[in-house]
Amino acid sequence: MIKKALIVILLFFVTRVTYSAIDVPNFSFVGKEIANFSVKPTFTNIKIKFKGVSKFSSYIQNIKVKINEPIKEEYKSDEPGSIYSSKFGTGLSAIFVGEKAYRNFLVKKYLEKDYISVLENYKKYYEKIKTKEIKDEVRLIYAFSLFEAGFKKDAYNELDEIIKSQNIFKNVAIDFYFNILKDVNKQKIISIFNELDKKTPFSVYVYLNTLFSSRQYGKVVQYVLDKNVDYDFANDFYIISLYFLGKYDEILKTEYYSETVAPFLVDVLIEKEQVEKVNEILNNLQDGYIKEFFKVKIAALNGTFSPSSLQSLKDIDKLSVLMFYLSRYFPNVDSKAIDEIYFSDYKLNDYKNFYLGLYYYIKNSYKKAILYFDKIIFNDKLYKESLFYKGICYVYIDLNQAESFLTQYLNKSLDDQKIDIARFVVAQIRILHNNYNDAFLLVADCDSNLCKRIKAEVFYHLKKYNNLLKLTEGIKDDRVYFLRAASFYNLKEYSKALDEVEKIKFKERDVDFLRMLIYFKKDKIMKAKAVLNNHLSDIDFLKEGVKYLFLAGKYDDVINYVDKSNINNDYLLLLKAKSLYSLKRYKSAEQIFNALLDKGVYLFDTIYGIINIKKSLGEKNFVNSIVNLISKYDFKDKDFIILQLAKISFENNEKENYIKLINYFFKKYPNSKYASEMLILRANFYMRNNMYEKCVIDADVAYKKSKSAEALFVKAQCLKELDPKKAYFIFKDLLVNKEGYEYLSRKEIIALSDNSSEILENALYFKDKDFNIYYKGLEKFLQKKETIGDESYQYIMELLESGDKNFIPAGLFYKGVYLFNKGDFLYALKHFMKIYYLFKDSVYTDKALKYARDCYLKMDKNVEAEKIEKILKKLEG
Repeated sequence: MIKKALIVILLFFVTRVTYSAIDVPNFSFVGKEIANFSVKPTFTNIKIKFKGVSKFSSYIQNIKVKINEPIKEEYKSDEPGSIYSSKFGTGLSAIFVGEKAYRNFLVKKYLEKDYISVLENYKKYYEKIKTKEIKDEVRLIYAFSLFEAGFKKDAYNELDEIIKSQNIFKNVAIDFYFNILKDVNKQKIISIFNELDKKTPFSVYVYLNTLFSSRQYGKVVQYVLDKNVDYDFANDFYIISLYFLGKYDEILKTEYYSETVAPFLVDVLIEKEQVEKVNEILNNLQDGYIKEFFKVKIAALNGTFSPSSLQSLKDIDKLSVLMFYLSRYFPNVDSKAIDEIYFSDYKLNDYKNFYLGLYYYIKNSYKKAILYFDKIIFNDKLYKESLFYKGICYVYIDLNQAESFLTQYLNKSLDDQKIDIARFVVAQIRILHNNYNDAFLLVADCDSNLCKRIKAEVFYHLKKYNNLLKLTEGIKDDRVYFLRAASFYNLKEYSKALDEVEKIKFKERDVDFLRMLIYFKKDKIMKAKAVLNNHLSDIDFLKEGVKYLFLAGKYDDVINYVDKSNINNDYLLLLKAKSLYSLKRYKSAEQIFNALLDKGVYLFDTIYGIINIKKSLGEKNFVNSIVNLISKYDFKDKDFIILQLAKISFENNEKENYIKLINYFFKKYPNSKYASEMLILRANFYMRNNMYEKCVIDADVAYKKSKSAEALFVKAQCLKELDPKKAYFIFKDLLVNKEGYEYLSRKEIIALSDNSSEILENALYFKDKDFNIYYKGLEKFLQKKETIGDESYQYIMELLESGDKNFIPAGLFYKGVYLFNKGDFLYALKHFMKIYYLFKDSVYTDKALKYARDCYLKMDKNVEAEKIEKILKKLEG
């Protein structure tokens, strides 16, 4: 579902569809925000202690006892080996006693912290010692002394070797090594621990503590489970790690209990709403503050949230309870109580203000939400997140501010989900501001569906409809369906546009608007009207619907919709007036046109409508009244009205009027887009008055301005009187290159051509269009034929059988010529004499008598020939 802020209403034009809106995807980040900003109470700041004694500590205690309270004679002897007298001999005893003396000397120096003495004597003593236990212990003391003397790298090398060897004291070395590393090098601890073949309890403690302090709770849990470790400290680490992992059910499955984990168990039981099990554990807790904290939290669980109950808590614990309360009840929370929480550390107010901002955002109180977000100053993460929400709030208030805050968020955030939404909204704002390139660049490297939607919006506004359709193929989204439908509409693929519209689930106003237009384009008038009927109170639907009904010639529907809408809109009244005019209800139409004229609206349409009504009613002498009328107004295309009035005056042969209007036009509108039409009108005036040279000049200028075929035709008509050959070639050019002038051009070519084939070709064009032109063409064709033969016979007979006295003489004459050429002089003579007797005034009479004379001569009838000669002379005299 889309949460939509309509910033600009849907606009549809005659030839294309456009749509402007800001869509804000309906996201739900509240739970995520609470999780991200959850604050652990102070009782969780716990340090789990190692309750036993490490091997190293035990060793040190032991040697201190031996050194300080010697019970053996060797510690008192001045001479090594003097107390020994055995079968092994004095020499061996001396060596044995001497080795311990060396060991004792080095131990004493170590305990006295004289580490340099240990280091100075180690090598000479170590080489003399042969007993493994003493040798191993001396090396251990040496390693300890290296570390204490500050030679840590050398100490680490020694210890690394000892713990990997079979040194009898390796466990002591391990514990010493882990003790010195535990607060220094966590990574080295983990590495060494994993290499140990046998772990000491203390090394396990240090290892688990290292993981725990690094928040690697999962590894803590996994180790305890895998190794089945059963030390108390390990169980503490295990339970508390589960707590931090949020695996409360796993905690509740265990039966382990200690004072360390008790607060965590209580918190888990509260989180799981098992409060009835809490009291027993809570009563055993020794810390009164922790008890008080949990009582407040239990109250929050029950929906009781009071700032006064929080006053005894530390700031962090107040914040923890607040987060818990929000997680349970947001957004159905007590905003006033939250606002009244007091933090002695004022920086913590950022949390309170952030969630109050979210609260008012969800309540659609965007200005109030912004007031709280603006208070966030100290917490960098909260500040970044507030930029996002402020930006979304401003979408409904101020798009420039929305763009500013969301752009800041994009430059600071790493939250991919919110980045997608911020980028999506900013891109839409840029599209709305016509910054299409900036919008596209914002999503250029993104391939999510939201980004594809932005690219589609850009393609749509840039009219790259095919790119849009290719990009969005297969995306299931209402907005995408709409854009695809609108694109198909603009590409005039109306069936495909309708298919896309039908996929849209949410039948919104804009969808119906487009559907109505598509139905009109597909001539589904009834379906279009059905959609329109559901939106009769919507002026946009009425304007477009009534307009299409008008264009479809449904004039009665136009009048009906305008009348029943009860919307007083000038555009609708104009369409009604035009419909009344089209239905020849001139007086009713004129009343509306005059009413619109009184308002001074749609001046061009109203005045033009009044002109056409007067023409249709056959009124005369109205041009001057219209001229006086338009002189009172300034409006677009006034020059066109002047042109029409001049044409009407010309048609009515009102010479004074059209000369005055033509001159006024060129004086007032020298650069008019209708100048070429007025030049053509003036050229026609010159042609009517035999001013052919001026006619040619005006027509030529008009043609150069507009490349108008009409201008070229008028020029050719005038050139007929000045240079017929030039005129002939213009008519030929019109015939080939200008649509709509075939009829007139062929007629003129027939009149001007001397080529019989060309004349016949053009004459045949008129056979089923205009018999008069057709017969004239046939007549001229026969006139231009050098020889009248069989190929001409059918056309001669057509003239004879035309039944038109204007063309029968030509038919008789050329049939006579045809028979004469065939040698049938007697039959030819009859045709020639018919012209004389029946069509004595014909242009063919003289020529027919001459042929009749020749027929008699061919038949050796000289007397008859002489009689014909006398008739000819009489006609000439």
